[in-house]
Amino acid sequence: MSSILYKALLPTPTIDSAPFWAGCNQEILLLQHCADCNTRFYFPRRLCPACGGQRLDWEPSAGTGTIFSFSEVRVSFFGPEWNTELPYTVVLIDLDEGPRMLSRLVGGDRSQVKIGDRVKVFFVETENQKLPFFTL
Repeated sequence: MSSILYKALLPTPTIDSAPFWAGCNQEILLLQHCADCNTRFYFPRRLCPACGGQRLDWEPSAGTGTIFSFSEVRVSFFGPEWNTELPYTVVLIDLDEGPRMLSRLVGGDRSQVKIGDRVKVFFVETENQKLPFFTL
């Protein structure tokens, strides 16, 4: 995939998500952790989704998990300039630490993907930002 097309995926870090994106740039997948109830969660936010706690910190994830679901995208939702990227595979990953994460599966073997397959995070850089995708 060309880096120009990844521009559509680039985040706009907020005060809540900036540590996550900084971790990605160091090739570390970070998850938020609630010190009140010990819940780990994704996506970044200000309050724990389990207990509403505000004592949140960041912990590195192993970056491994299991495919919960996937879909192969064959129609460009971003216009004709994305046609060269088709097809691509969107995945829901159950990370080993518990949270479920939406991402993209990359690699030549993605056509063999099955629910339950094990995956590992793989960082792809564009415009000075690394994005967390996954490989089988």
